[in-house]
Amino acid sequence: MDEPTRIREIYDRLIHTRDIQHWQPTSMSYFEGQPFKALLAAMLSAQTREENTTAAINNLLALADAPEAMMQLSDEQIRTAISPVMYFEGKVRYVRDIAEHVAANGGVVPRTLDELMEYKGVGWKVAVLTLAMGYGINDNITVDVHVARIGIRLGLVKATTKQPPKVNEELKQVLPREMWEHWNALMVMFGRTICLPTYPQCKKCPLNDICPKVGVK
Repeated sequence: MDEPTRIREIYDRLIHTRDIQHWQPTSMSYFEGQPFKALLAAMLSAQTREENTTAAINNLLALADAPEAMMQLSDEQIRTAISPVMYFEGKVRYVRDIAEHVAANGGVVPRTLDELMEYKGVGWKVAVLTLAMGYGINDNITVDVHVARIGIRLGLVKATTKQPPKVNEELKQVLPREMWEHWNALMVMFGRTICLPTYPQCKKCPLNDICPKVGVK
C-alpha cells in the first residue's frame, strides 16, 4: 500500500482498538474549553506521571479555580497542593506567575504560542497543549515521549529527530490535518498499553503488519 493509505490504516486501526479496549482519555481532556485550568495542568505535567499531575491540579483547583483567587494563596498552600509533581518547588513560582499574568489580562489566557511562552514554566509543548485543550486550536501536534517514540517506530519521524517542535513538523508533513487533534491522545494510550517504551507488544499489536518497527529490537 502507498504511504497515505498506510497512514490512514494506522489511524483507523488505532481508533478501532481504542474503542473496543475502552482506552481511558488523558487527564487533560477534562479541561477542554477551560484555558486557565488547561494551562496550569499542562505546566504541572512536565516530567511528571499523569496520576501525579491529576492529583496536583485537583488539589490546587480545590483551593482556588480562578486567577484572582489563586493569587491570594500562600506559597506554602501552593507548594503543598502541587507536591505530587516533579520539581514542585520551582513550579510554585510558575503557578503564581501564570495566575498574575492571566489576571492582569482580564482573566483571558493568550491564544498564541508566542504569548503563552512568555509565561514562566511554559515552553513549546505546554503552549501547544494549552491551545489544543483550552481553545480547540490544533495548528500543531502535541509532542510527548509517546508521540516521538512511536512516530519513529512507525517510520513517520526520522530516527535522528529529537526536538518536539521538529517531530511536530515532520508529523504534520505526513498526517492529514483532521488527525492532528487526536494524534497525541491516541499515541499516549497506545504507548501505555501496547507500544511500550521497552518490550513493545508487537505480536498483539493491531499495526504489526504495517509497522516497520524502526529501532525495535
